[in-house]
Amino acid sequence: MLKVGDQYSTEFSISQEQVNLFAELSGDKNPLHLDAEFAAETPFKKPIAHGIFSASFISKVLGMDFPGQGTLYLSQNLSFKRPVFPEEAYEVRLEIIETTEGKHTATIKTQIFDKAKNKLVVDGEAQVRHLEKLP
Repeated sequence: MLKVGDQYSTEFSISQEQVNLFAELSGDKNPLHLDAEFAAETPFKKPIAHGIFSASFISKVLGMDFPGQGTLYLSQNLSFKRPVFPEEAYEVRLEIIETTEGKHTATIKTQIFDKAKNKLVVDGEAQVRHLEKLP
């Protein structure tokens, strides 16, 4: 049984090829994500990943690892604090902060950190339902 205070973390990185594929799938072809020359003229100096694409790694963890298969996303709030750059290392960190007895639901703090700088890049909170693991 998962309980308040349980935590999970895992590392990931995003390649520029994945950013390009996400742009094709989503239709968001903003040159900030795809064009190195354009991005060089911005404060970021190089292309950045789509914020919602970086947040999809939270979804991957919730659905596959923690709580895992059988988890239904009910809601998610997100705040994008810093850019996520292709080819750099990041870490998803999750922590159960509340459960609802009998409903199999939980509130989970969802965060992504830049591994090299240990800086918060995405901050949020998810509501999930799991049929077996939550009280």
